[in-house]
Amino acid sequence: MKKTLSVLVLFFTTLIMLGCGPAKLTPAQQTLVDSQASLYTQVAMWTEKNKVQGLNFSRGLLIPINAQVKIISASNNGIVFKYLGAEITYTTSTKYTKIDTSEMLNRLFAKSTVDLSKYDEAVKENIKNGKVVVGMTKDEVLLARGYPPLHQTLSLKADLWKYWDHRFKTSQYKFQDNRVVEIIGGAT
Repeated sequence: MKKTLSVLVLFFTTLIMLGCGPAKLTPAQQTLVDSQASLYTQVAMWTEKNKVQGLNFSRGLLIPINAQVKIISASNNGIVFKYLGAEITYTTSTKYTKIDTSEMLNRLFAKSTVDLSKYDEAVKENIKNGKVVVGMTKDEVLLARGYPPLHQTLSLKADLWKYWDHRFKTSQYKFQDNRVVEIIGGAT
């Protein structure tokens, strides 16, 4: 009995350590993390209780596109960054996002801001406020709302994207000819 308990403890400790281990970052990404360089958000995201869910919930405080952040650390479980003095943990949730921390880092943060000058004022405001409206293109939705979880939206080429507003409510954006034609279940 004691031996079985010891084996189980060792097994679960190993699992925990593997899940929390360092992320497999490129040398350039590792340099950004090590230097805690200032980066900019490439999409909007929401934080609640200093956490951003990989499912991309649209609940809590909006961290807008082009917000300046500092990456503190990256592990297999997520990315820790500072925004307006608060330490925020982005949980990668590879089960839902289908991508690892390295790819998530590339999607979410960059050394330069996203150029919004090509958009008219109404679209710019919607993007900055994390709001999706009928008529927006897929690229505009990505900037305003971030990436949909790939376990439900298998491809960005699909004409229906599903997002979670929070744990119990979803919104779906129906596209035709690359533009939102219908919002099902509510808007962000």
